[in-house]
Amino acid sequence: MTAKFSNYNDILKYLDIEDISRSQKNINLRESVFDFKLDFDSFLESLNDRYRELESIDFSGSIFKYSLDLYLTKQETVYDKKNNFKEFIYRKTKIKVKLDFGSCHFMDYVQFSGIEFCKDLNIDNSIFEKEVKFTEITFNQYFRLFETTFNDNVTFAYLELGSKSIFYSNIKDKPKFKRDVIFVGVTFNEAKFWDFDFPNDVYFQNSIFNCPVFFNNSKVGGKIDFTSLETIGLTKFNNKVYFDYAQINELTLERIILEKPVSFNYTKISSISIENVHCLGISISLVGTIIDNVKDEGTARFLKTEAMKSNNPFLVAELNAKEMTMHFKGLKWRKHFFDKLIFLLNKSSTNFGEKWEKGALFIFLVWTFSFSLLIMLRDGIGKTFIWSDENYRKEAINFLWQFGSLDILDNSYSWATILVFIISKILIIYGVYQTIAAFRKYGKK
Repeated sequence: MTAKFSNYNDILKYLDIEDISRSQKNINLRESVFDFKLDFDSFLESLNDRYRELESIDFSGSIFKYSLDLYLTKQETVYDKKNNFKEFIYRKTKIKVKLDFGSCHFMDYVQFSGIEFCKDLNIDNSIFEKEVKFTEITFNQYFRLFETTFNDNVTFAYLELGSKSIFYSNIKDKPKFKRDVIFVGVTFNEAKFWDFDFPNDVYFQNSIFNCPVFFNNSKVGGKIDFTSLETIGLTKFNNKVYFDYAQINELTLERIILEKPVSFNYTKISSISIENVHCLGISISLVGTIIDNVKDEGTARFLKTEAMKSNNPFLVAELNAKEMTMHFKGLKWRKHFFDKLIFLLNKSSTNFGEKWEKGALFIFLVWTFSFSLLIMLRDGIGKTFIWSDENYRKEAINFLWQFGSLDILDNSYSWATILVFIISKILIIYGVYQTIAAFRKYGKK
């Protein structure tokens, strides 16, 4: 039978009916409806006063219509040897009972803060409709979120997660995040996020990973952000990290330390930004990685270096093209005229060595345009289309193939003819060189 509570007295009366002697060790409030704002720390304190040997409280299957606040940080005053005020310190309150919120429905805001859970905290199969915050918590036993649904933002801040604190045990019981997920100052001893679906943003700030980190086959619809706020700590990976076969819309790595290898093998990344990442003698594996966009020149250069270590010549060529393109855009014609001109030619010919077919097209266009212009300068504009004339076509082939031949000039040495001839020969030779260079990626291993 479902019990409905409108205030604390309703709960206490219900418990008195269930156990007049107040000798229970395990309190059963399953499938209840809490129709008021539950100040959980006051509620828990009153229960501890009533039940001296309390071991567990079962809320499974209950509905919480209003906010649930479990904020137990205690403020203590510290005095010096002369009994003068020195400072305030804040301590977590130990909860020694097992709490079961499995299959609960939380209709409003929920916060757990300033707690050391000595026993399990179970939130399996629960639904959170509004924002949830787990802050400044130590878990000594299990912290379970199997098949839990978060329909709003959820924050995990300054948590100490034991090796038994895990989000799921297999693919079928992973939690569902519908909005942003934020991890701040969290120490991970187990971090398995494989096959997770993050439709919005995910943030890892100032978090320490002491274990292997798995994002294999995960999908991130928004941004996944690994950053450090230097004033309060660093994000640090002390073990291997795997993003293999993941699909990431936007990835940011900023001011972090990598002490073990990181794998992005066969990962698709739509956009990536890297800044102040320290790889302590390790490499980032980029085998089969697809990267659509990079944020800046430094990111492209960093990834290009790592792609070289992975022996991935195709990705190296692609990242080099992105790096050079951004450098080209940053040059000013007035200040860097000749540099800008060379970069323009490089981009127009093979896109900085990435596309040999573009180089072949560049040669064809320069050849046909310059030959046509030279013929018009030499013979004038005739009534016959020059490319339909067999003699002109033969002359055109010789103009392309015989680099040192002056036959096309036919004693026509005007300044315009000479200038077009020299520029066209330079551009054709340049295009040939760039096209051959672009083929090198197919021979690298």
